[in-house]
Amino acid sequence: MRSERQAPPRGAQGQLLKRLGLPKDEVRTRLALASDGTYWRALYPSFSVCDDRAAAPEVPRFDLPTLDKLQSDLTSRSYFSVEGAITDSVIRPMLGCVEAVRSAGWPPVFAYVYDQLWLIWHTAPVVQLLTAGLGPGYGWIPHGWCHYVHPVNGASGWPPHVDGNLSNRMSIWIPLTDATLDNGCIYLVPGNLNASGIGERRALSAASNLQMRELLQRGRALPARAGSLLGWYFRILHWGSVCHVAGGPRVSLVMEFIGAGERALESERPLYDPQDGLPSLPQRLHAIGRAIRQYKRFELRMRRYVELARGLMKEHG
Repeated sequence: MRSERQAPPRGAQGQLLKRLGLPKDEVRTRLALASDGTYWRALYPSFSVCDDRAAAPEVPRFDLPTLDKLQSDLTSRSYFSVEGAITDSVIRPMLGCVEAVRSAGWPPVFAYVYDQLWLIWHTAPVVQLLTAGLGPGYGWIPHGWCHYVHPVNGASGWPPHVDGNLSNRMSIWIPLTDATLDNGCIYLVPGNLNASGIGERRALSAASNLQMRELLQRGRALPARAGSLLGWYFRILHWGSVCHVAGGPRVSLVMEFIGAGERALESERPLYDPQDGLPSLPQRLHAIGRAIRQYKRFELRMRRYVELARGLMKEHG
């Protein structure tokens, strides 16, 4: 999920992007609102903000045969996909939260101010998968994001990429709506089929036409119902496909994780220990601001919020 550092746009392009940004007075207003837990609680009363009483929803654990199968998939193919792991009663309110945040003029990632979007990663099946893939004692990399693919012809998820170059790191992706072949489901190249060995950003950008054709032919579509769990190791090449028909949006959550004892990059810090409880509101806002700045290369509309993101990181650094 992390992006490479880019030089700021210059000339006419830079001026255009500057004009498209939020006005300064709106940036100041939104910075104040973002730091106000009361505002967020009123915006979506069903969810809490920094409530010590909030607990992870009770979601059934995987039985042993299912868990063994998913762990085998991770070992042999470097990814897994399992339908219906999270119940509708948990998923529907989360989708409602994202829509409430969007309706109030915020990027969808601001839904991560709410406890419930952090607690979902504490549910039993997620913990089982992370422990199977990374071992006990894993940490959270604060790179949460909310993908929102609009239901219009030609809209798409992110282009082909890998989440990072290092090992013993995993991304988990939870669709809040059905991800279909028509609205832009995830595609990936299983690790055992990546004969070209392309698993780093530099290798991807330098791939030959022949290598790219081979990768495309080996790609696998992963349509998934709302509440499914998908996950992959960082070096797995994946992308969001293009929406072909009008309908509902494709909405999903993602978070990154790191194995115990792994040395984190500067861009991955501060790591969160799941045993320490949920991040504070300032920590959440800092992570949201950083995510907007990092992922604007994938979602150009996020450039509108760059000054807001910069302010969040400055105030909550």
